[in-house]
Amino acid sequence: MKLSVWLSSLAMVIGSANTLAATTPLSNFLGCTDQSFPVVTQAPFDKLISSVVENGRITLKAGTKSDMGQRWMFDKPVTVNGLVVTGFFAEDMDIKGSRIINWGFYSQQTPGQIAALLKTTGVDLPVAGEVLARPEIWSEQHATWQLETSDATAGKLVADTSERVLMVEPAPEDVAGSHGMLTCSLQGKVSQAALKSSRPDLLAR
Repeated sequence: MKLSVWLSSLAMVIGSANTLAATTPLSNFLGCTDQSFPVVTQAPFDKLISSVVENGRITLKAGTKSDMGQRWMFDKPVTVNGLVVTGFFAEDMDIKGSRIINWGFYSQQTPGQIAALLKTTGVDLPVAGEVLARPEIWSEQHATWQLETSDATAGKLVADTSERVLMVEPAPEDVAGSHGMLTCSLQGKVSQAALKSSRPDLLAR
């Protein structure tokens, strides 16, 4: 094989690897699995959010308090696979007997723009009220998440089982320069098995 051809092939392989690496944080987040929250410890977010990992538990440092948790706003927006990210948030609270755990990104883009971007990656979110959402229910019997096929619980707070939702919604008005949010949420009667599947860092130790 000629050197020029070999170098060209090598460049194509490296280019493909770099493209895959660039998509990893966003694709990992979109699953809302146990690989979702750790994206904050990966590039480019590891340079923007200080964190410590001990025995698998991720602790984010600094940040500022919000009404429901904490947020970390970036000095400058960063773009990850077309998503223009302005900050990150993490929340864990109890409302009316239901636990709600949210984590995700603020974006310069509107919910419609974010949804259109996700659609190009194969993630097509149904509309649920004013948000776009992919709701899943935890099956204790099968120890897995199953897509909700009924709209009976759409937009309602689930209290008798664990629900996991990937959402695109408007950003709060007090988050300057941000129009949309990309959120992973666990809510309802969150079992230890469901928690382990998506947020093992929050398991009691």
